[in-house]
Amino acid sequence: MVAPTAPRSRPIALSPNARTVLQRRYLLRDASGEVAETPEQLFVRVAGAIAAVEPTDELREAWAPRFLEAMSSLRFLPNSPTLMNAGTGRGTLAACFVLPVEDTLQSIMSTARATALVQKYGGGTGFDFSRLRGEGEPIASTHGAACGPVSVLRHYDDVSRLVTQGGKRDGANMGILRVDHPDVRAFLHAKDDGVSAQRFNISLAVTDAFLDAAAEGAPFILADPRDGSPRGRVDAAELLDEAARSAWLNGDPGMVFIDTINRANPTPRIGAIEATNPCGEVPLLPWEACTLGSINVAAFRDEAADDLDWAALRQTVALAVRFLDNVIDASPFPLEEIREAVRGNRKIGLGVMGFADLLIASGVPYDSPAALDLAERLMSAIASAANEASAALGEEKGVFPNWERSIYAGRKPYRNATRTCIAPTGTIAIIAGASSGIEPLYSLAHLRRMGDGTVLPEVSAAFERAARDGGFHSPGLFEDLAAGGSLRDRLDVPEEVHRRFATAHEVGWEQHVRMQAAFQRHTDLAVSKTVNLPHDATVEDVRSALLLAHELGCKGITVYRDGSRSQQVLAHASADDPGEGTDGQCCSECGLPTV
Repeated sequence: MVAPTAPRSRPIALSPNARTVLQRRYLLRDASGEVAETPEQLFVRVAGAIAAVEPTDELREAWAPRFLEAMSSLRFLPNSPTLMNAGTGRGTLAACFVLPVEDTLQSIMSTARATALVQKYGGGTGFDFSRLRGEGEPIASTHGAACGPVSVLRHYDDVSRLVTQGGKRDGANMGILRVDHPDVRAFLHAKDDGVSAQRFNISLAVTDAFLDAAAEGAPFILADPRDGSPRGRVDAAELLDEAARSAWLNGDPGMVFIDTINRANPTPRIGAIEATNPCGEVPLLPWEACTLGSINVAAFRDEAADDLDWAALRQTVALAVRFLDNVIDASPFPLEEIREAVRGNRKIGLGVMGFADLLIASGVPYDSPAALDLAERLMSAIASAANEASAALGEEKGVFPNWERSIYAGRKPYRNATRTCIAPTGTIAIIAGASSGIEPLYSLAHLRRMGDGTVLPEVSAAFERAARDGGFHSPGLFEDLAAGGSLRDRLDVPEEVHRRFATAHEVGWEQHVRMQAAFQRHTDLAVSKTVNLPHDATVEDVRSALLLAHELGCKGITVYRDGSRSQQVLAHASADDPGEGTDGQCCSECGLPTV
């Protein structure tokens, strides 16, 4: 394989925060630890490495500059491991991995080793602990008793503590347990002490049968994972309330709607999906990994036409699909089982960032029916273009090896078993100067705490322009907002501006869920979105949000009530809080501490 001639770089319009993030975490360093490349050189490195897997010199020379232009214009960026590791000969380029946990000591310990290797390479890991027998169950071979899922989860948390992801950050994990497991209540409270399993997000794999039982006020049978025999019963409604109260208290657990996920499984003949990546947007089979990328949709706003440049958007989607497909071949993997699973299904996940910026530029309030309509049109167009691009690649390079055993056999010749997902895009959104994923703005002025301890002050540039244009800009306004003030309390700010710049805690929880569902309807994998709730939200609000998410077809849900944890990724400034960085795990895709 011959690397293409290095494409020419051009200056990139980066914000001060973007340059800070790149310098601290992405740019290569020499043996003495000094930064050894510029942002422009980083994009040249990545573009060349990803184009190098094209089959001919002609294609390599053609695609390297196109990949470079897409990244340098900040219209498209791949996930963080690709930016960090492509062209370096070290680390993986994929962000998200799922590892199997079987009910044997050998499996538990071999998965612990695999976890260490994946996180050493720079990936985050997801696990389903539902195959493990309950705590105290007899072990015939030793006449002992099983330790149960919670103990294994805590063991894997210790493994993550010992390994820094790709030498950059603490490991990130997702732990999942089926709601019908005998240890479900212990798992639900596994993090309550504030010390255990803090490098894990935890989620319950909730079934349709459980939610039906909760709605009917019926008992729900817990089952031995080995043979399905009954192991007691719970009041389903009470257990749902307990989960909602726990999420209200500290954000855990989330929920994954496992039956909804498997109804969309593209390869059911290969196996059922049981777990997701740390942020929940990538449901995967055991040993699978997925490479992600995101398009900055605000960059496609055509002011003259008062619309999106749909043709340019579709072109960038097609380029991004080819880029992400190439990443699969360019990436080393720490284990042969992972390499085989990844190349068997060739899953990619293309999503968006900058959606809140697009709404603001379009004059559309996030908390409005028009915003939901734009979300549907936008993601429908992206999904259509991604499907067309993957089918064209399938004709050009061949379908994914497991295509004959997939739901697409005899139909679309897709190169990739999945094409789209919505990731949180924390740090790549900072690099692109875009709002995160499909989230509303957290606030108009706040501190962002990175996983490495960096604290970045952020002010909405769009709001600052609106304030200047509207004649209500003042230092006092931004000081008030940074301290947690709301535009709604400002008589000097017009009502139209209040609505257009409504922030995450000012958007009702129902709109948060409906926005997630609007994107999910056009997304192969899943959608990572936080349903932000104000501090005074109730447990019933949380419960209602969980049920609405399932009703609308979401594949999972995460809720977070403001201030329910002592440390959070985004926070307002205060005299008593200088903004120390958050300890704990970071998402491998977005680079932010998971919550």
